Amino acid sequence: MFHFRKTLAAGAAALGLSLAALPVAAHDGVHVNQAYARLSPQSGAVFMVIVNHAAGDDRLVAAAAPEVAEVVELHTHKEDANGVMQMLAVPEGFAIPGHGEIALARGGDHVMLMGLKKELKDGDTFPLTLTFENAGEVVVEVPVDNKRDGAGADMQGMDMQGHDHSAHAAHAHGNGAGVDTTGMTDDQAVVAVMMAQFDTPENPLTVEPVVVQGDHALASWAQGDKGGRALLERREGQWVIVLCGGPDLRMPSFLTENGVSDADKLSALFNAAEDGKGADKVALWSSFEGVVMISEPASH
Repeated sequence: MFHFRKTLAAGAAALGLSLAALPVAAHDGVHVNQAYARLSPQSGAVFMVIVNHAAGDDRLVAAAAPEVAEVVELHTHKEDANGVMQMLAVPEGFAIPGHGEIALARGGDHVMLMGLKKELKDGDTFPLTLTFENAGEVVVEVPVDNKRDGAGADMQGMDMQGHDHSAHAAHAHGNGAGVDTTGMTDDQAVVAVMMAQFDTPENPLTVEPVVVQGDHALASWAQGDKGGRALLERREGQWVIVLCGGPDLRMPSFLTENGVSDADKLSALFNAAEDGKGADKVALWSSFEGVVMISEPASH
């Protein structure tokens, strides 16, 4: 599991920021510095450095932002035995040693906002309440900054802001849920969900081919010189993105492991559709390294 622990000074240096200019919240020995949020249309993530000036250990156990999000959870990334990176909830929270600090950073531990209630743009702020085991509640005023650089892996060139990605079936976690696809065919709906989540004027997204089999779909995407594939699942009539990856998504065994009931047929149809686009495009879609979970398959 990657925890991305950093010293306060190192975290500031990595971001090219002055500590004096950063939002700070403090309470009973716990200080929160460098807090900021990156948001996508349906979800977002909050990052920060938490410093514990007390002698005893403390633990961040919960977070809440009722003004802006329906669900707020503590999340992290975890690499499984096969090298697949997944995003998971951390119900036990994040430990902070006495006289120590932790960094909630992109690609590691973070606060996840799901089901955003209103549109927020760069420069907007919102209150985030952090609950600590010993220090109690600390309210942090979090600025939205989608342009800020940060440690951690993004989606190989895809504009997945925030990290954009959960392993919880019950929540929309930047997975395209909530896009209005009324009157669209399944193929059109899949493209609409992908475009709503990842397309930007700076980095336009193309999605082709799309193959639908029952309640699952595979889609190939390209964005600039990057490419990959996405697995989607229909839930209560709405297509949501389950994961993004590369070569694995052409394998029936991988699809079966991720909840696809008719994996052999979907794989055969999808591979044939991709192969018909030419070897260069297949190579581009296969250039995505690893797998990034966006939402746990509902069939799991």
